[in-house]
Amino acid sequence: MSAIGFVRVWHFGDEWGVVDSDDTPGGAYVRGYSLRVEAVADLNEPGVSMGLRPGTEVEFEWSETAQPVEGLLYLVEQAWPRGTARAEPARQTGAFSTSLWNSVGDPDPDGLTVMREVDPASLEIPAIKPPVVFTTVGTVRLWADEEGWGVIDSDDTPGGAWAHFSVVAGTGFRSLQPGQAVEFTYEHAEQDGHSFRAVSVKGL
Repeated sequence: MSAIGFVRVWHFGDEWGVVDSDDTPGGAYVRGYSLRVEAVADLNEPGVSMGLRPGTEVEFEWSETAQPVEGLLYLVEQAWPRGTARAEPARQTGAFSTSLWNSVGDPDPDGLTVMREVDPASLEIPAIKPPVVFTTVGTVRLWADEEGWGVIDSDDTPGGAWAHFSVVAGTGFRSLQPGQAVEFTYEHAEQDGHSFRAVSVKGL
């Protein structure tokens, strides 16, 4: 059921509050995860929790509880400040639900920052380019079996390319021998003091 009411109180530390309306005598219990569209948060506090300022007029959906919660017989399923466009599609509510929120502007004098819910489908996410890899041949300079890594030298990887046993062709625990000729692909990446890292290695 839907109603319009006002936030009576909000406990930011415990992430819950009470909304009063004519439809929910005595008040309705609301948790932070039930907030939609717009809320406030203290971004200077660890473990930021969403809330509403007391006195905020809200639209909300509610139901009756089987057992009183904090002495209240009504439970808010979703709530958003009156006058804000309700976000669609509605997300699942519950203790393990998630949503994406962005801060809007600077904190107000009370230290709270306005937060707005973002529809992830509306975000422009840049494509992630795969790392550029190159293929060359080289010689194993050293290999530490007990640690599962070593260094491969080639003209294309000055200073050597770091290699982990997991990139060596084969199954199980793979190993290379110092002096062994190999073909390998590598990427530019800092690893244990080396400017190159092997992506795949096979013996010749």
